[in-house]
Amino acid sequence: MLCPYCGKEMGFGVIQSPHEISWKPKKGKIFATAQFSKDAVILSEFSFLKGSCVEAYCCDECKKIIIDYGVD
Repeated sequence: MLCPYCGKEMGFGVIQSPHEISWKPKKGKIFATAQFSKDAVILSEFSFLKGSCVEAYCCDECKKIIIDYGVD
């Protein structure tokens, strides 16, 4: 995949976590799962055995990460 910012080739990989991975429009006062934030987007649901993992592309030049969510 080519970086939409600089046009260079991006590296493919994953972002892993022992917790749910989600995006929220702002940081909460306390840590909470996405279900407690009405505007949260779940990037990868938590699995007790596997943790969470989402595929991503990384641009070393721009220091940007691109994630497609909702992909099975």
